[in-house]
Amino acid sequence: MTGRMRQRKAYWLGGTATALVGVALARLVAPELAGTFGHVALGAGYLLVAAGLATLAAATRRRDAEAFRIGDGNTSGERSP
Repeated sequence: MTGRMRQRKAYWLGGTATALVGVALARLVAPELAGTFGHVALGAGYLLVAAGLATLAAATRRRDAEAFRIGDGNTSGERSP
């Protein structure tokens, strides 16, 4: 592992584990449950997958300041300095 990846090991492990638990919940557990519980488990599984992927995306950022960046408010399409 490179130095950058080693620093963000918690993001990588946490994001991967969250996404895998979400897939297991959506694909293995939810079909076995009936009615409302099955739908809730399916939705929770999809949500966990999205959260895990977002965590992995945060781990791949180059700078810590960009980890959860929404935008800079610039709507003209030009990059801000």
